Amino acid sequence: MAIPTRSKITIKDVARACGVSTQTISRVLNDRKDVSRETREKILAVMQEMDYQPSALARSMRQTSRTIGVINAEMQSIGISATLNAITQVSEKYGYSLILKELPSFETEDLRSFIQSLSAHQVQGIIYAAPEVGDTWKKVQANITDSVPPMVFLKGNPASAPITISADNYGGAYSVTRHLVEQGYRHIAHISGPLEWWEARERKRAWARALVDAGRPVPEEAVSSGDWSCDSGAAAFEVLLKKYPEVDAVFVGNDQMALGVLKIAWDRGIPVPNSLGVAGFDDIDESRYFIPSLTTVRQNFARLGEMAVRKLVSLNSTRNKDIEVTNDAIILPTELIVRQSTRRPG
Repeated sequence: MAIPTRSKITIKDVARACGVSTQTISRVLNDRKDVSRETREKILAVMQEMDYQPSALARSMRQTSRTIGVINAEMQSIGISATLNAITQVSEKYGYSLILKELPSFETEDLRSFIQSLSAHQVQGIIYAAPEVGDTWKKVQANITDSVPPMVFLKGNPASAPITISADNYGGAYSVTRHLVEQGYRHIAHISGPLEWWEARERKRAWARALVDAGRPVPEEAVSSGDWSCDSGAAAFEVLLKKYPEVDAVFVGNDQMALGVLKIAWDRGIPVPNSLGVAGFDDIDESRYFIPSLTTVRQNFARLGEMAVRKLVSLNSTRNKDIEVTNDAIILPTELIVRQSTRRPG
């Protein structure tokens, strides 16, 4: 190892001597956890050998540069906007500012530029708030280098990324399907969201499992799908009525598609809940004002955003340990909300 002869040793000199990036040196100086023990020990040894002295000004700048990056898509979505609002509020509470990058769509191919831009701004962490759709999470991770700060992924499979926070889609969907069984419905269909979404697949999987556990068949014709919109829910229910006419209950993948189902049931004179039970997922604010009010599964979008910020804050702190975000795979509980759309008399 060649030690520079000039009087002032810089962080670049240390990085060059260690064969790592300057960002890695900064992480060690800030006592960050996302550096391996072997690398940390090597860097500290080189610093001592080179008699490297971090400037007080640089340390001050690092301590006051408190910024979190957020990558998102389709922010007009009810759930995504609620999550982003919570991220904003909780970041301010902890003294962090945000840099927001919006993807053109969930299926965006060019992810490198978004990650590089946030890394160039030296954010202390990134929240990837776009749900897992297809192989997008794999593409994101393919662009993660040593210079990229810690990333928290929201609304996807815990096995798909190192740090994830998601709602219990499976548990929520199982509980609402079980509720329909207990209400005496015999032919319970499912309208799923687009199955490229991990969340949609989990809800469909739980619906099928709940029927099997109740000793009910799971006919192929009892499934239709939409794109999360009201229109698609209405269209999917029209398809169900043709291929599965005996249907007497529907677990719908989200509340907006469930509204489309209620509209078609009204148009066709199908009494809800007497002849048709309808249940959704999300518990959007409007669901209690549907006619009839909608049985649904509540997932806490605000809590999702709060936990994402707290996880990054915890990763960047060696003193303030947040027990609730210790795990790298966090599943937030959901809650069954029973309303009129599935309450049969008696």
